[in-house]
Amino acid sequence: MDAINPRVLIVGAGLRGRIFADVIAGDPETELVGFVDPAFPAGSVAIGERQFPVWPNLVTAFDQVSPNAAIIATPDFLHADAVVALANRGVAIMLEKPVATSVEDTQRISEAVETAGVYCMVAFENRWNTPFVKVRRAIESGSSGRPVFQTANLSNTYFVPTRMLAWAGKSSPLWFLMPHTVDLVQWLAGSDIVRVFALGSRGVLASRGVDTWDVVHALAVHQDGSTSSLTSAWVLPEGHPAPVDFTYEYVGTEASSLVDVGRSGVQFFADRHTTDGVLDGVFDGINSAAPAWMARRFLSDLKRGHEPETPLATGVQVNKVLFAIERSLSSGNSEVVQ
Repeated sequence: MDAINPRVLIVGAGLRGRIFADVIAGDPETELVGFVDPAFPAGSVAIGERQFPVWPNLVTAFDQVSPNAAIIATPDFLHADAVVALANRGVAIMLEKPVATSVEDTQRISEAVETAGVYCMVAFENRWNTPFVKVRRAIESGSSGRPVFQTANLSNTYFVPTRMLAWAGKSSPLWFLMPHTVDLVQWLAGSDIVRVFALGSRGVLASRGVDTWDVVHALAVHQDGSTSSLTSAWVLPEGHPAPVDFTYEYVGTEASSLVDVGRSGVQFFADRHTTDGVLDGVFDGINSAAPAWMARRFLSDLKRGHEPETPLATGVQVNKVLFAIERSLSSGNSEVVQ
């Protein structure tokens, strides 16, 4: 791809969109042109000391500005229309994970991006998360040997599905959390998942007004013969020190690695126990969290004319695994990834 000076439109003015906006607004070589969000009541969003416009739809936005790059930070099930419209206009895209939540939308996105030939990066932020970068380096050095098995547990407290996500009933721990861990274990093993067996339960969240899975477990076989065990839940008690609980283990033929993201910060004790992570934060005006580093990589790729670290094909492969997990939950059988 050719190098460009990014003029970035953000689709989605929620928490994630604003995190990315803060990075973009702080880059002197990049212009943040504004946001698109039909659900946003105000006409502008404050990022730092500046106000940026919010348009109700892409057509209105393109009537007033000419972005050449965009970040899709909408709810997961709303990705397809925005990606197709932007790809058809030749816009470079960073797309939040998962690519989509249906086979049909995944195909629409793939066809649009391929036909247009545009840059498309899928936002798997743990590839920029310091502990996992160190695990990757150990694997690449050969000191860990070949992968034997991996375990990744990524869950949320009740806060996320009952108060943080207004659209939780249209999602699940599978779609909100497992895209992270599926990509992680495939990336660190250097081998795609080819077969899965899944179990789960539901009913607890439904009794609280959110009709979706409480927990999903998946056992996976990789192409190289190694295995992975993945668990994601939305029913952890809010007494947990943080709303995210994330543990990971890699066992190789020569060495193993353990990561505990949720407990890697400073422990605070007052009327309750909380954790403030040390892997993020703002220092001298620079956001050091994994999503911020990922957004910087997106901008760097565009300015240097580089291809993405996590291209659309990577996201589509992750979706194929997630669809196989869905089929296994329904059938009760192991399912081939296809």
